[in-house]
Amino acid sequence: MNEHSFVPSADLPQTPCAGGASGRRYSGLEPSERTQERYQKFIESGTGVFGTVGYSAAKVKTLCQGAGLSERYFYESFESREHLLTVVYAQLSIKLMKHVKSALQDPEATLHEAIRASLGAVVRFMLADPRHARIMLVEVVGVSAELEVKRHEILKEFAGQSMAMLLLLAGVSPEGTVERPAGAVAGAGTALERRSEKAAPATVLDFARLTAVSMVGGVNNMLLDAVLEGAAVNVERIVEVSYQLVFNASAGIRKLAAAPF
Repeated sequence: MNEHSFVPSADLPQTPCAGGASGRRYSGLEPSERTQERYQKFIESGTGVFGTVGYSAAKVKTLCQGAGLSERYFYESFESREHLLTVVYAQLSIKLMKHVKSALQDPEATLHEAIRASLGAVVRFMLADPRHARIMLVEVVGVSAELEVKRHEILKEFAGQSMAMLLLLAGVSPEGTVERPAGAVAGAGTALERRSEKAAPATVLDFARLTAVSMVGGVNNMLLDAVLEGAAVNVERIVEVSYQLVFNASAGIRKLAAAPF
């Protein structure tokens, strides 16, 4: 299933290049290593501050206190609070997708088990540390036009992964060919046998894409509801509802793909 894996956008914020830094070793670290260490401390501080008091209430001074560093070092790596928020958001998104990919690539899991596990990875990543959900679902919204573009790019990546799940369950390849799962029971395994004599129209793929976009929004709102309620939530129930959304939606796509055209 790794042919549908997530590839981070090339323009996601990266670790600052400090290879050209000069100076003496201190505490056993090269200047570039110290720069990297400070960078990571600010990311950890940003996760804590943005995920608790929120972006609008966060001050550079507070972020520096959380990192145990001065403002001089803050501006060494980040242009502004928004820059730090963007990096924190991008790194959380990449970590989350790595969990999703790991679940989908389990060689011992059936297709249904792998998809359920991948959805469980999303739910647990968000709810095990509510700061993740707050940053990714609340604090990055409406900050600036630039961050909205970045947020939309990342949501598209997740929607693309969701679309791949939908198509696999429906027996339709991303290229538009209808597929039949190998084995007696449809969807019982991850191996797919291509049935190339019938290609699904672009309408089916667009239907799947729009369905995936709506599913990402639905699961996000379910997670946001769980965080904002501030009470104990039934994680397994949220995972099951998420899986049912994907499974039931795939039935509609399967039916549409099987229609005469």
